Amino acid sequence: LGARNREKSKFTMESTSTSNPPLSSGLSTGGLTTFLASQISSESSLYPYLNRLTPKTNNIAAALVTILYVKIVMEVGMLIRIKFDLPEISRKFIHICACSYVVFWPLFDVDHWGWRLNATVPVVMSFRLLYKGAILKDPEDQDVRSMSRSSSPSELLYGPLQLTIIMSYTGLTKFMTKSGIIIMGAFVGDWLAALIGVHYGKHKFTVPLGGQKSIEGSFGCVLGTMAGISFYSYMVGMEIEEWKTLFTYGVISAVVEGTAWREWDNAFLAAAMEFSAKRLPGLMS
Repeated sequence: LGARNREKSKFTMESTSTSNPPLSSGLSTGGLTTFLASQISSESSLYPYLNRLTPKTNNIAAALVTILYVKIVMEVGMLIRIKFDLPEISRKFIHICACSYVVFWPLFDVDHWGWRLNATVPVVMSFRLLYKGAILKDPEDQDVRSMSRSSSPSELLYGPLQLTIIMSYTGLTKFMTKSGIIIMGAFVGDWLAALIGVHYGKHKFTVPLGGQKSIEGSFGCVLGTMAGISFYSYMVGMEIEEWKTLFTYGVISAVVEGTAWREWDNAFLAAAMEFSAKRLPGLMS
C-alpha cells in the first residue's frame, strides 16, 4: 500500500498512479480509499464512487476486509485440522495469521473514530472464545478443534483468548504505534519457537511452571521476533529498527517465552514487550 507513518498515528498513502485526479477534499483519504483510487483508472465507471466515500465508510469497508480475512483463515485452519489431522499446525497457522492482522491497520482512516473498528474481529472473537470455552464446552465445535491441542474447550480460555484480548488491546490503544508493532511482532517469535521446538528441538531444558523448552526453539523465538517486528513495521510504513535493537527485543521475547507460566505465556509476553518498547529505545540511544 505504500503506507508511511509520518506523525503519531497519522499516515499518508503514496499513489502508484500519476494520471488519476485527487479525491474530493473533505472525503476519505484513508488507506483503503486511496489504495483503490491508485488502482482504478479515472476513466472507469467505478472511480466517481470513490469521491463519495467518507472516512466512516472507508473504515467500515476496511473492517469488512479484516472480517473476510479472518473468515478465510478460520476455514483454512479447520481444513488443516480435519483433512490432514494436524491440530498443532492448525493452531499455529491461526496464531500467525491472527498476529498479522496489524498489516490491515493502514487501511483505516485515522481522521474518523471508526479506525477503532480495526479491533472488531479480536473483540468479537474474545467473547466467542469465552462463550465456547466456559459455557458451551463442545469438544466437537469448529473453533475448539482448530485452536486447541487436544480438542478440550477449556484450552480456548488460555492461549487463544489471551491472544484475542491482546489484539483488542493493541488495536484500541496501540494503533499505528511502534509499541503495538513490537508486541504483535513478538508473537511471530512465539509461533516460530513452537514450530522449531516441536520439529527440530534436540537440546531440551525444563522450566518450573513453563514446561519443557528447547534451545533451538529459543533461537527461533529470537529470529521470529526480529522478523515479525521488521515485517510489520515495513507493512505499516514505520521505520525498521536497527539490528541491535531488534536482536535485543528478540532476546527479551525468547527469555519470557522460555520461562513464563505455560498457560499464561501470551499475557506475560505482551506485558514484557510493551515494557521493553517503552524502556529500550532510551537505553539503546
